[in-house]
Amino acid sequence: MSTENLVGIAEVAEIAKVSKQAVTNWRIRYDDFPRPVQTLQSGPVWERETVVTWVKNFQGQATHVLSFINLKGGVGKTTTAVGVAEILAQEERKQVLLVDLDPQTNATVTLISEEQWAERDKSGRTIAQLFADKLNSHEQPKFDLEQSIIRRVSTINDGIARLDLLPSSIRLIDLQDRIPMIALSGNFTANPLDILKSVLQPVMDRYDYVIIDCPPSLGTVTKNGLRISTGYIIPTIPDIVSTWGIYQIVDNVHRFSQDIDRPLPALGIVATKVQPNNLHRRVIEDLKARRLGHFGEAGALPQPPVFQSTISQTVAVARGADVDADIRTFKGKYGNAYAELRHLTQEIKQICEKKKP
Repeated sequence: MSTENLVGIAEVAEIAKVSKQAVTNWRIRYDDFPRPVQTLQSGPVWERETVVTWVKNFQGQATHVLSFINLKGGVGKTTTAVGVAEILAQEERKQVLLVDLDPQTNATVTLISEEQWAERDKSGRTIAQLFADKLNSHEQPKFDLEQSIIRRVSTINDGIARLDLLPSSIRLIDLQDRIPMIALSGNFTANPLDILKSVLQPVMDRYDYVIIDCPPSLGTVTKNGLRISTGYIIPTIPDIVSTWGIYQIVDNVHRFSQDIDRPLPALGIVATKVQPNNLHRRVIEDLKARRLGHFGEAGALPQPPVFQSTISQTVAVARGADVDADIRTFKGKYGNAYAELRHLTQEIKQICEKKKP
């Protein structure tokens, strides 16, 4: 780590525009205050980025970056991520960027037409081009962030003014397994886990929320999303198969958090595609009691909390995912699940924007 990125108590105080004594008090009072990366004779030092993020969060100015993750497909992950992003932008009047990291591109083609996506993909204006540039470091980079971000997306109101999209591409399927090899391909200065961070850093302050739809894996692409996240959410159908991998998600994210020396809290588990049957009711009860799978074993990591809001299985959601269906209202797009998504969004907002005493 470069010493240029390290700051002491005086620099932390300058960043936060408070006294050095206030910084000392924060260290004592708040358990989540960043741990120093090293303690020198002159005192403790911290990584600048980590401190800046903490201070912004403390002062209510942070960009909340939330990754939506599940290892199983078809659990409503993308629908939940898109719905939360749309409601934050339209009804909570937040500036929101949705980053589609999933090669299936479902979030992308829910918010823009397939024709628009195809034209952008062909011209290199998707997230796949960013990773392709790093893999082909001997060639002139083609990815341009400002050209790739699409403003005012969604079918709601013919586009939501505060909602932007960084689209995905099916080309990521071929690229994702090669991304860990970037440093070995001659691009020794590129950290495969920092690719997304490096390109998004200049624009993060534009947004109140960045919502990341992750692929159903814990590979390098997902870790690129986690690298910039302030927390993550696990959507899951409340059945045995869909919830089976939740412990693996929590365990892997916990270990990744230790690797990057930065907290990555799970905001919670949200039950999706819920049906009124005994199995779903029982699994939801097990989730709320925090006794699901390995979580109940001695020495295991604690299970994340469960959101009070649940998202019902509805026909309207499947129909609303068709961007060409000319559906322009939340009720038309999500049916009865709209009210549930709205309550979930309010829960998420309350957790993220809770001020420290």
